[in-house]
Amino acid sequence: MVSGLVAVVSGRQSYTLAEISAMLAARAEAVARQYAPEAPGSYTLGDQYFTLNPGRPDKSVGSFMVNIGGSMVGRWKDFATGDSGDLIDLIRLRLQCDARTAILEARAYLGLDVVSPELAAARRKEAQNTKRLQEVRRQTEAEKMERRRKAAHALWLASKPLDAGSPAVRYLEGRGIALDQLDRLPSSLRFHPECYYKHMDPKTGEVFKGRYPAMVALAHNKAGKTVACHRTYLALRGGMWTKADLPEVKKVLGKYAGASIRVWAGAKRDGKRPPPLAKVPQDSQVFIAEGIEDALSCAVILPQARILSAISLANMGRVELPPAIAHVTLIADEDDGDQAQEQLHRAIDAHSAAGRQVRLWRNKHGGKDLNDALRGVA
Repeated sequence: MVSGLVAVVSGRQSYTLAEISAMLAARAEAVARQYAPEAPGSYTLGDQYFTLNPGRPDKSVGSFMVNIGGSMVGRWKDFATGDSGDLIDLIRLRLQCDARTAILEARAYLGLDVVSPELAAARRKEAQNTKRLQEVRRQTEAEKMERRRKAAHALWLASKPLDAGSPAVRYLEGRGIALDQLDRLPSSLRFHPECYYKHMDPKTGEVFKGRYPAMVALAHNKAGKTVACHRTYLALRGGMWTKADLPEVKKVLGKYAGASIRVWAGAKRDGKRPPPLAKVPQDSQVFIAEGIEDALSCAVILPQARILSAISLANMGRVELPPAIAHVTLIADEDDGDQAQEQLHRAIDAHSAAGRQVRLWRNKHGGKDLNDALRGVA
Protein backbone atom coordinates (compact mmCIF):
# COMPACT_ATOMS: atom_id res chain seq x y z
CA MET A 1 0.00 0.00 0.00
CA VAL A 2 1.24 3.48 -0.85
CA SER A 3 0.51 5.90 2.00
CA GLY A 4 -2.07 8.54 1.15
CA LEU A 5 -3.56 6.61 -1.81
CA VAL A 6 -6.71 4.51 -1.90
CA ALA A 7 -5.91 0.90 -2.59
CA VAL A 8 -8.46 -1.85 -3.06
CA VAL A 9 -7.36 -5.31 -2.01
CA SER A 10 -9.87 -8.15 -2.24
CA GLY A 11 -12.69 -5.62 -2.18
CA ARG A 12 -11.47 -3.83 0.97
CA GLN A 13 -10.35 -0.22 1.12
CA SER A 14 -6.90 0.28 2.69
CA TYR A 15 -6.35 3.13 5.12
CA THR A 16 -3.42 4.28 7.18
CA LEU A 17 -3.69 4.26 10.96
CA ALA A 18 -3.51 8.06 10.93
CA GLU A 19 -6.45 8.23 8.53
CA ILE A 20 -8.57 5.94 10.69
CA SER A 21 -7.69 7.99 13.79
CA ALA A 22 -8.67 11.19 12.00
CA MET A 23 -11.98 9.68 10.87
CA LEU A 24 -12.75 8.69 14.44
CA ALA A 25 -11.78 12.18 15.66
CA ALA A 26 -14.25 13.68 13.18
CA ARG A 27 -16.95 11.79 15.13
CA ALA A 28 -15.29 12.14 18.53
CA GLU A 29 -18.37 12.67 20.66
CA ALA A 30 -20.29 9.74 19.17
CA VAL A 31 -17.23 7.47 19.47
CA ALA A 32 -16.62 8.58 23.05
CA ARG A 33 -20.19 7.85 24.10
CA GLN A 34 -20.12 4.50 22.29
CA TYR A 35 -16.94 3.17 23.89
CA ALA A 36 -17.04 5.12 27.19
CA PRO A 37 -20.80 5.01 27.84
CA GLU A 38 -22.63 7.49 30.00
CA ALA A 39 -22.94 6.55 33.66
CA PRO A 40 -24.64 8.13 36.67
CA GLY A 41 -22.99 11.52 37.11
CA SER A 42 -21.54 11.76 33.59
CA TYR A 43 -21.33 15.30 32.26
CA THR A 44 -19.86 17.46 29.50
CA LEU A 45 -17.82 20.55 30.32
CA GLY A 46 -16.96 22.55 27.22
CA ASP A 47 -15.07 20.21 24.89
CA GLN A 48 -14.54 17.59 27.61
CA TYR A 49 -16.75 14.58 28.29
CA PHE A 50 -16.43 13.09 31.79
CA THR A 51 -17.60 9.56 32.52
CA LEU A 52 -16.32 6.36 34.11
CA ASN A 53 -13.19 4.70 32.78
CA PRO A 54 -14.51 1.73 30.75
CA GLY A 55 -11.34 -0.28 31.30
CA ARG A 56 -11.13 -0.45 35.10
CA PRO A 57 -13.49 -0.58 38.10
CA ASP A 58 -13.97 3.18 38.21
CA LYS A 59 -16.38 4.12 41.01
CA SER A 60 -17.05 7.82 40.48
CA VAL A 61 -17.11 10.27 37.60
CA GLY A 62 -14.46 12.97 37.58
CA SER A 63 -11.07 11.46 36.83
CA PHE A 64 -11.69 10.05 33.32
CA MET A 65 -12.20 12.47 30.45
CA VAL A 66 -12.42 12.35 26.64
CA ASN A 67 -11.82 15.46 24.54
CA ILE A 68 -14.73 15.64 22.10
CA GLY A 69 -13.63 18.96 20.59
CA GLY A 70 -10.87 21.54 20.64
CA SER A 71 -7.17 21.12 19.90
CA MET A 72 -6.98 17.78 21.71
CA VAL A 73 -10.08 16.27 20.09
CA GLY A 74 -10.03 12.49 20.24
CA ARG A 75 -7.56 12.32 23.12
CA TRP A 76 -8.58 10.86 26.48
CA LYS A 77 -6.93 10.93 29.89
CA ASP A 78 -7.38 9.19 33.21
CA PHE A 79 -6.14 11.65 35.82
CA ALA A 80 -6.23 8.95 38.49
CA THR A 81 -3.85 6.56 36.74
CA GLY A 82 -2.00 8.88 34.37
CA ASP A 83 -3.05 6.78 31.36
CA SER A 84 -3.98 8.51 28.12
CA GLY A 85 -4.46 7.78 24.45
CA ASP A 86 -6.45 8.34 21.28
CA LEU A 87 -9.81 6.93 20.24
CA ILE A 88 -8.31 3.67 18.98
CA ASP A 89 -6.76 3.26 22.42
CA LEU A 90 -10.20 3.99 23.89
CA ILE A 91 -11.62 1.11 21.86
CA ARG A 92 -8.82 -1.13 23.17
CA LEU A 93 -9.62 0.01 26.69
CA ARG A 94 -13.32 -0.70 26.29
CA LEU A 95 -12.91 -4.10 24.61
CA GLN A 96 -9.75 -5.09 26.54
CA CYS A 97 -8.25 -6.24 23.26
CA ASP A 98 -5.02 -5.91 21.29
CA ALA A 99 -4.25 -3.15 18.78
CA ARG A 100 -5.16 -5.22 15.72
CA THR A 101 -8.59 -6.06 17.09
CA ALA A 102 -9.17 -2.43 18.03
CA ILE A 103 -8.35 -1.30 14.49
CA LEU A 104 -10.72 -3.91 13.03
CA GLU A 105 -13.41 -2.64 15.42
CA ALA A 106 -12.73 0.94 14.37
CA ARG A 107 -13.06 0.00 10.69
CA ALA A 108 -16.32 -1.75 11.43
CA TYR A 109 -17.63 1.23 13.42
CA LEU A 110 -16.76 3.58 10.57
CA GLY A 111 -18.17 1.19 7.97
CA LEU A 112 -14.92 1.23 6.04
CA ASP A 113 -15.24 -2.34 4.79
CA VAL A 114 -18.52 -1.75 2.97
CA VAL A 115 -18.27 1.78 1.55
CA SER A 116 -17.84 2.67 -2.08
CA PRO A 117 -14.60 4.26 -3.36
CA GLU A 118 -16.48 7.57 -3.73
CA LEU A 119 -17.62 7.55 -0.10
CA ALA A 120 -14.15 6.45 1.00
CA ALA A 121 -12.66 9.46 -0.79
CA ALA A 122 -15.19 11.77 0.88
CA ARG A 123 -14.30 10.36 4.28
CA ARG A 124 -10.60 10.82 3.59
CA LYS A 125 -11.24 14.43 2.70
CA GLU A 126 -13.22 14.90 5.92
CA ALA A 127 -10.38 13.32 7.88
CA GLN A 128 -7.82 15.61 6.21
CA ASN A 129 -9.92 18.66 7.07
CA THR A 130 -10.20 17.44 10.66
CA LYS A 131 -6.42 17.00 10.82
CA ARG A 132 -5.80 20.53 9.51
CA LEU A 133 -8.28 21.94 12.00
CA GLN A 134 -6.56 20.02 14.80
CA GLU A 135 -3.22 21.58 13.88
CA VAL A 136 -4.74 25.05 14.05
CA ARG A 137 -6.33 24.24 17.38
CA ARG A 138 -3.07 22.82 18.77
CA GLN A 139 -1.27 26.01 17.84
CA THR A 140 -4.02 28.06 19.46
CA GLU A 141 -3.84 25.90 22.58
CA ALA A 142 -0.05 26.24 22.74
CA GLU A 143 -0.39 30.02 22.57
CA LYS A 144 -3.07 29.89 25.27
CA MET A 145 -0.82 27.83 27.56
CA GLU A 146 2.05 30.26 27.04
CA ARG A 147 -0.22 33.15 28.02
CA ARG A 148 -1.21 31.24 31.16
CA ARG A 149 2.43 30.55 31.97
CA LYS A 150 3.26 34.24 31.66
CA ALA A 151 0.20 35.15 33.74
CA ALA A 152 1.37 32.72 36.43
CA HIS A 153 4.79 34.35 36.54
CA ALA A 154 3.22 37.82 36.60
CA LEU A 155 1.04 36.79 39.54
CA TRP A 156 4.13 35.65 41.41
CA LEU A 157 5.93 38.92 40.71
CA ALA A 158 2.88 40.86 41.95
CA SER A 159 2.96 38.93 45.24
CA LYS A 160 4.92 39.85 48.36
CA PRO A 161 7.87 37.88 49.74
CA LEU A 162 7.18 36.39 53.14
CA ASP A 163 8.03 38.12 56.38
CA ALA A 164 7.30 37.19 59.99
CA GLY A 165 3.92 38.97 59.98
CA SER A 166 2.72 37.75 56.61
CA PRO A 167 -0.78 36.22 56.63
CA ALA A 168 0.71 33.22 54.80
CA VAL A 169 3.19 32.70 57.66
CA ARG A 170 0.40 33.07 60.22
CA TYR A 171 -1.75 30.59 58.31
CA LEU A 172 1.10 28.07 58.38
CA GLU A 173 1.64 28.70 62.09
CA GLY A 174 -2.00 27.76 62.58
CA ARG A 175 -1.18 24.48 60.85
CA GLY A 176 1.61 23.83 63.34
CA ILE A 177 4.36 24.81 60.89
CA ALA A 178 6.75 27.09 62.78
CA LEU A 179 8.85 28.64 60.03
CA ASP A 180 10.91 30.53 62.64
CA GLN A 181 12.58 27.18 63.38
CA LEU A 182 14.21 27.33 59.95
CA ASP A 183 17.30 29.40 59.15
CA ARG A 184 15.29 31.48 56.66
CA LEU A 185 11.76 31.88 55.34
CA PRO A 186 11.06 29.76 52.24
CA SER A 187 11.64 31.83 49.11
CA SER A 188 9.36 29.43 47.25
CA LEU A 189 6.27 31.03 48.84
CA ARG A 190 4.75 34.50 48.64
CA PHE A 191 1.55 36.25 49.67
CA HIS A 192 -0.95 38.10 47.48
CA PRO A 193 -3.51 40.28 49.31
CA GLU A 194 -6.13 40.28 46.51
CA CYS A 195 -5.67 37.28 44.29
CA TYR A 196 -8.29 36.72 41.60
CA TYR A 197 -10.53 33.68 42.07
CA LYS A 198 -12.85 32.00 39.62
CA HIS A 199 -14.51 28.61 39.91
CA MET A 200 -17.25 26.98 37.89
CA ASP A 201 -19.15 24.03 39.28
CA PRO A 202 -18.80 21.43 36.49
CA LYS A 203 -22.23 19.94 37.17
CA THR A 204 -24.37 23.01 37.79
CA GLY A 205 -22.46 25.61 35.78
CA GLU A 206 -22.58 28.00 38.76
CA VAL A 207 -19.67 30.47 38.70
CA PHE A 208 -17.91 31.88 41.78
CA LYS A 209 -15.74 34.98 41.32
CA GLY A 210 -13.93 37.35 43.62
CA ARG A 211 -10.60 38.49 45.03
CA TYR A 212 -9.17 36.95 48.18
CA PRO A 213 -5.84 36.81 50.03
CA ALA A 214 -3.74 33.86 48.92
CA MET A 215 -0.50 32.05 49.60
CA VAL A 216 1.14 31.57 46.21
CA ALA A 217 3.94 29.29 45.03
CA LEU A 218 5.67 28.81 41.69
CA ALA A 219 6.00 25.44 39.97
CA HIS A 220 9.07 24.83 37.82
CA ASN A 221 9.88 22.16 35.28
CA LYS A 222 13.09 20.13 35.19
CA ALA A 223 14.90 22.92 33.35
CA GLY A 224 13.93 25.41 36.05
CA LYS A 225 11.41 27.24 33.87
CA THR A 226 8.30 28.67 35.53
CA VAL A 227 5.26 26.76 34.28
CA ALA A 228 2.48 27.37 36.83
CA CYS A 229 1.44 29.21 39.98
CA HIS A 230 -0.29 27.44 42.87
CA ARG A 231 -2.68 29.42 45.07
CA THR A 232 -4.09 28.58 48.50
CA TYR A 233 -6.88 31.06 49.26
CA LEU A 234 -7.01 32.38 52.83
CA ALA A 235 -9.44 34.17 55.15
CA LEU A 236 -9.12 35.88 58.55
CA ARG A 237 -11.52 34.42 61.11
CA GLY A 238 -11.48 35.21 64.80
CA GLY A 239 -8.03 36.73 64.51
CA MET A 240 -6.61 33.61 62.83
CA TRP A 241 -5.71 33.01 59.20
CA THR A 242 -7.27 29.85 57.78
CA LYS A 243 -8.31 28.47 54.42
CA ALA A 244 -11.06 30.49 52.75
CA ASP A 245 -14.56 29.07 52.54
CA LEU A 246 -14.58 28.53 48.77
CA PRO A 247 -15.74 25.63 46.57
CA GLU A 248 -12.14 24.81 45.62
CA VAL A 249 -9.70 26.55 47.95
CA LYS A 250 -6.57 25.51 46.06
CA LYS A 251 -6.08 26.45 42.41
CA VAL A 252 -3.29 26.17 39.86
CA LEU A 253 -2.75 28.60 37.00
CA GLY A 254 -0.79 26.89 34.24
CA LYS A 255 0.13 23.31 33.34
CA TYR A 256 2.17 21.59 36.05
CA ALA A 257 2.44 17.96 34.86
CA GLY A 258 6.01 16.84 35.51
CA ALA A 259 6.81 20.06 37.36
CA SER A 260 7.10 20.70 41.10
CA ILE A 261 7.23 23.45 43.71
CA ARG A 262 10.74 23.66 45.16
CA VAL A 263 9.47 24.16 48.69
CA TRP A 264 12.75 23.77 50.57
CA ALA A 265 16.33 23.27 49.36
CA GLY A 266 17.76 22.42 52.79
CA ALA A 267 19.44 24.26 55.63
CA LYS A 268 22.46 26.46 55.02
CA ARG A 269 25.88 24.87 55.29
CA ASP A 270 28.87 26.97 56.22
CA GLY A 271 26.63 30.00 55.82
CA LYS A 272 25.83 29.13 52.22
CA ARG A 273 22.48 28.11 50.76
CA PRO A 274 22.25 24.71 49.06
CA PRO A 275 22.58 24.63 45.26
CA PRO A 276 19.50 24.69 43.01
CA LEU A 277 17.88 21.36 42.15
CA ALA A 278 19.54 21.20 38.73
CA LYS A 279 23.02 21.39 40.31
CA VAL A 280 22.76 18.98 43.23
CA PRO A 281 25.73 16.64 43.75
CA GLN A 282 25.63 13.02 42.67
CA ASP A 283 23.75 10.53 44.86
CA SER A 284 21.46 13.23 46.27
CA GLN A 285 18.06 12.67 47.88
CA VAL A 286 14.74 14.50 47.66
CA PHE A 287 11.51 14.19 49.57
CA ILE A 288 8.34 14.60 47.52
CA ALA A 289 5.06 15.50 49.19
CA GLU A 290 1.71 16.04 47.56
CA GLY A 291 0.81 19.38 49.15
CA ILE A 292 2.74 22.42 50.32
CA GLU A 293 1.72 22.00 53.98
CA ASP A 294 3.10 18.45 54.12
CA ALA A 295 6.29 19.59 52.40
CA LEU A 296 6.81 22.40 54.93
CA SER A 297 6.01 20.03 57.80
CA CYS A 298 8.85 17.86 56.53
CA ALA A 299 11.13 20.91 56.36
CA VAL A 300 10.46 21.72 60.02
CA ILE A 301 11.18 18.11 61.03
CA LEU A 302 14.15 17.59 58.67
CA PRO A 303 15.52 21.06 57.85
CA GLN A 304 18.57 19.54 56.15
CA ALA A 305 16.39 17.78 53.55
CA ARG A 306 15.50 18.92 50.04
CA ILE A 307 11.71 18.87 49.64
CA LEU A 308 9.38 19.25 46.68
CA SER A 309 5.62 19.53 46.39
CA ALA A 310 4.12 17.63 43.46
CA ILE A 311 0.81 19.57 43.89
CA SER A 312 -1.24 16.43 43.28
CA LEU A 313 -0.89 12.73 44.01
CA ALA A 314 -1.23 11.94 40.30
CA ASN A 315 1.84 14.11 39.62
CA MET A 316 4.13 12.55 42.27
CA GLY A 317 5.42 9.93 39.86
CA ARG A 318 5.73 12.37 37.00
CA VAL A 319 7.95 14.91 38.77
CA GLU A 320 11.04 15.25 36.60
CA LEU A 321 14.33 15.10 38.49
CA PRO A 322 17.97 15.55 37.45
CA PRO A 323 20.11 12.39 37.06
CA ALA A 324 22.04 13.23 40.25
CA ILE A 325 18.95 12.43 42.36
CA ALA A 326 19.45 8.79 43.35
CA HIS A 327 17.09 8.56 46.35
CA VAL A 328 13.45 9.63 46.58
CA THR A 329 11.21 9.53 49.64
CA LEU A 330 7.51 9.85 48.88
CA ILE A 331 5.44 11.42 51.66
CA ALA A 332 2.03 9.80 51.32
CA ASP A 333 -1.32 10.55 52.89
CA GLU A 334 -3.04 7.81 54.84
CA ASP A 335 -5.64 7.20 52.14
CA ASP A 336 -6.84 3.64 51.61
CA GLY A 337 -9.01 4.47 48.59
CA ASP A 338 -8.39 2.33 45.52
CA GLN A 339 -7.66 5.34 43.33
CA ALA A 340 -5.16 6.85 45.78
CA GLN A 341 -3.40 3.52 46.24
CA GLU A 342 -3.13 3.03 42.50
CA GLN A 343 -1.65 6.49 42.01
CA LEU A 344 0.82 5.95 44.84
CA HIS A 345 2.00 2.62 43.42
CA ARG A 346 2.40 4.22 40.02
CA ALA A 347 4.58 6.93 41.57
CA ILE A 348 6.77 4.31 43.26
CA ASP A 349 7.09 2.35 40.02
CA ALA A 350 7.89 5.47 37.98
CA HIS A 351 10.78 6.59 40.20
CA SER A 352 12.04 3.01 40.54
CA ALA A 353 12.01 2.64 36.75
CA ALA A 354 14.16 5.79 36.56
CA GLY A 355 16.81 3.98 38.60
CA ARG A 356 16.17 5.68 41.92
CA GLN A 357 15.90 4.08 45.33
CA VAL A 358 12.39 4.80 46.56
CA ARG A 359 11.27 5.00 50.17
CA LEU A 360 7.74 5.61 51.36
CA TRP A 361 6.61 7.52 54.43
CA ARG A 362 3.10 6.74 55.64
CA ASN A 363 1.45 8.49 58.58
CA LYS A 364 0.98 6.04 61.44
CA HIS A 365 0.82 8.73 64.11
CA GLY A 366 -2.83 9.73 63.84
CA GLY A 367 -4.69 11.85 61.32
CA LYS A 368 -4.35 11.72 57.56
CA ASP A 369 -1.03 13.24 56.56
CA LEU A 370 2.36 14.47 57.78
CA ASN A 371 0.94 17.82 58.80
CA ASP A 372 -1.64 16.05 60.96
CA ALA A 373 1.18 14.02 62.51
CA LEU A 374 3.14 17.21 63.20
CA ARG A 375 0.13 18.77 64.93
CA GLY A 376 -0.72 15.60 66.82
CA VAL A 377 -4.14 15.29 65.20
CA ALA A 378 -5.73 11.98 66.15
